[in-house]
Amino acid sequence: MTIPGEEIQTQATPDDNVYQENIAFWEKAWSGCKTPYTQLPTLSYIARIPDELNKAKAKRVLDLGCGSGWLSVYLARQGFDVVGVDVSAQAIYLAKTWAEQEDLKITFDVGDVADLKYADGNFDAVVANSIFEHFPLKQALEMSAKVHNLLNDKGIFIGCFDKVGGGPGEYYTLADGTHVYTDKGRKGMLLRRYSPEELEKLCAGFATMTSDEVDAGSLFVVATK
Repeated sequence: MTIPGEEIQTQATPDDNVYQENIAFWEKAWSGCKTPYTQLPTLSYIARIPDELNKAKAKRVLDLGCGSGWLSVYLARQGFDVVGVDVSAQAIYLAKTWAEQEDLKITFDVGDVADLKYADGNFDAVVANSIFEHFPLKQALEMSAKVHNLLNDKGIFIGCFDKVGGGPGEYYTLADGTHVYTDKGRKGMLLRRYSPEELEKLCAGFATMTSDEVDAGSLFVVATK
């Protein structure tokens, strides 16, 4: 979608500089937050996440791109053994602070979710709320394959994929449809909308995959090994 007055360019693939600018955007975005915001978002599907985890008898859960930790905290409150990982050191600081305030035992790690260092088969479940939207398709496919490997033989993946695209801001577009923002407020941020066919590709390695529409056209995806 082209926004009136903006100049759209296209390049074939994201180079390392593009991706490093994306990482820098997130650190800058979180740098302005000095104390945890401890209110959960008002999303209709939140309660479905622990329900799906319990149905799968999952206990140890990896929260991809956990940010300041709201989903990790929410799941830990309900007895799950949670590991949260995010590329922003400031976000992880906020998450740890929040967990300490509630005396919750959550492991929070600074790390790039596109280059996870955890051992294969180490988790019963992986959750990703509005995370894959910030990666080009090729990288997202590689991430999905890694997520599959991180899960044990009966593991489950739960993801929410937002209906994003357009909106205010200036950006250029990669060949796969990913937007790279160039305006001052979101410079470096990557953002893309996944088609149903692309979601099927992401989950191709899983034995089952279901999706249904939730808030504002977002898709709630559950995939099992």
